[in-house]
Amino acid sequence: MRQERTRTLGTGDDDRGQAFTLEGLVGAILILTALWYAMQVVIITPTTGGTVDPAVRADLRQQADDTLMVASQSERERLSTLVRNWSQQSRTFAGAVNPDVGYGTQRIPGPFGDLLVDTFATRGRLYNVEMSYLESNPSNGTGTVTIASQGTPSESAVVATHRVVLYDNMTLTSPSAGAAELWEYDTHPTRNPGNKSGYYPVPNAVDGPVYNVLEVRLIVW
Repeated sequence: MRQERTRTLGTGDDDRGQAFTLEGLVGAILILTALWYAMQVVIITPTTGGTVDPAVRADLRQQADDTLMVASQSERERLSTLVRNWSQQSRTFAGAVNPDVGYGTQRIPGPFGDLLVDTFATRGRLYNVEMSYLESNPSNGTGTVTIASQGTPSESAVVATHRVVLYDNMTLTSPSAGAAELWEYDTHPTRNPGNKSGYYPVPNAVDGPVYNVLEVRLIVW
């Protein structure tokens, strides 16, 4: 009787041991699955410097293109309004932080800024916005002005561009701007500090009624 009882207890211990082993195996599988899923999430994290899935980048590029297109057709304030929102006093855009970062992480004014926040910032994306313009001397190529810089783009960043045409008879749109037309501004702030119209970095580089052709560049990552 004593030997039989001992054998029965031994069988129960084996069953419990097998159950513990099975539970451990299931737990290990769950942990490995969670780790695998986490690695997949890291790959498409906006601020990750690694390679992003091509489909994710294609979708991000399309969003950037759409954002510029919608902003350029806004009935309230188009991109042309933004690129002329220049402050004579701060030598950068009105309300911006400084000439180096432009608006930085602050909201860019107007519908374009609203679109950037709703489409990218609220989803953890970073972006830079800049505008390039034709130099008055064609051999000098183009110049660039920072509208908003939020950092150094990662290798997975996407770029979207949109052209904006400025005309001679346009005026600046900042609150402190006067009635002077674009052709009256000086593009060299130290050459003629007494210029009554002030300084605007974009020069009159095109003959006829066109003042300059700008390219607004949106970099998102």
